Amino acid sequence: MRALIIEDDKPLSDALRRMLGSIAETEAVYDGESGLNKILTEEYDIVILDIMLPKMNGEEVLRGARRHKLTPIIILSAIGMLERKVEFLNLGADDYMVKPFSREELLARVQATMRRYHRDFGALRYKLGDLSIDYKSKMVKFKEKTLPINGKMYDVLETLVKNKEITVTKQQLFDSVCGFYSETIQSVIEVYVYRLRKILTEIGMNDCLQTIKTVGYRWTENYLNSEPSEEK
Repeated sequence: MRALIIEDDKPLSDALRRMLGSIAETEAVYDGESGLNKILTEEYDIVILDIMLPKMNGEEVLRGARRHKLTPIIILSAIGMLERKVEFLNLGADDYMVKPFSREELLARVQATMRRYHRDFGALRYKLGDLSIDYKSKMVKFKEKTLPINGKMYDVLETLVKNKEITVTKQQLFDSVCGFYSETIQSVIEVYVYRLRKILTEIGMNDCLQTIKTVGYRWTENYLNSEPSEEK
């Protein structure tokens, strides 16, 4: 797991790196501008973001990140007011921690966030009814028959499945699948989704792929009676 720490207090940043060292490969930057650039151009499993930062504050970083990325973000703040917490959660933060905090609390919150937003955390496969996805081989099967879902179309499906029950905007999906600096036009995502939907329709699972009008797409399990499972 890769974690990015955006904290201008270097002693605290170093302490955070030590706290997370047992579960993640950590990287640190010390201002908001550098932090946002890292979020947009690299892939991290989780981001620890302070609010009071030079060059660009935490709120600006969070807003900029959420326009393009789904990366889980935990806010750090010395302010514990409920209104402040609600404000950042509504802006797209996944959790809000008040300083000071213990190593145990940080690790628990990081792991809880990973379980919520990377539901395959530690898993090798995803299974829903007769549909299975092997994350390692990137193969999709239905009743043991391999489906022609590969390349960018596979990446679209995996991104949606890993963020199941969460609306993924077209911009977020494009940046995740094609890359932030891709010169491909965003509408290519609609082509991948169209092809993916055709295959899902053939196996009776089209309703799992929802289109959220003018926003993006969502993978949902609510249409099937089968219990989903993730295999280690």
